[in-house]
Amino acid sequence: MTITRVNHTGISVSDMDRSLTFYRDLFELEVIFDSDVPGNDRLSRVVGMENARGRVVWLRAGDTMIELWQWDNPVGRALPLDYNPSDKGVTHFALQTDNVDDLYRKVTDAGYHANTTPQDLGLHKTTYIKGPDGEIIEILEDRATDEWLKELTEASIVARAKEAK
Repeated sequence: MTITRVNHTGISVSDMDRSLTFYRDLFELEVIFDSDVPGNDRLSRVVGMENARGRVVWLRAGDTMIELWQWDNPVGRALPLDYNPSDKGVTHFALQTDNVDDLYRKVTDAGYHANTTPQDLGLHKTTYIKGPDGEIIEILEDRATDEWLKELTEASIVARAKEAK
């Protein structure tokens, strides 16, 4: 058994039309599936929620997908207003672009929050933004190569070993 890629990232949304305006229109992702999902026992068992039903939309993002769910039942809780990347669990997902500055301007001009203008962190130029339901999204120009990542990892291992002594 080998994991070959991340197939999709799922996001629970409170308003599908608003989220489609954000992901489909602002990020220009292609809708490849849009379906109302009535309650059924198999889905409810898979997701671990009684009488689960709602609307699901899949958007193509390169060779992966973003899956938006607006649950009619059960209705979910909103993210806490102070939700941040140090909270436990999945904290963000990243969308790669060839021009993070232009995408940053497009997103902020549409009224969405960004923590900062894009910053050059070496491995990538990046910023974090908040989506329609407060979800954290990193937008970035990726510069990392496997070789560079290996070198940085090895240097960190050596430094940790020195600190442990």
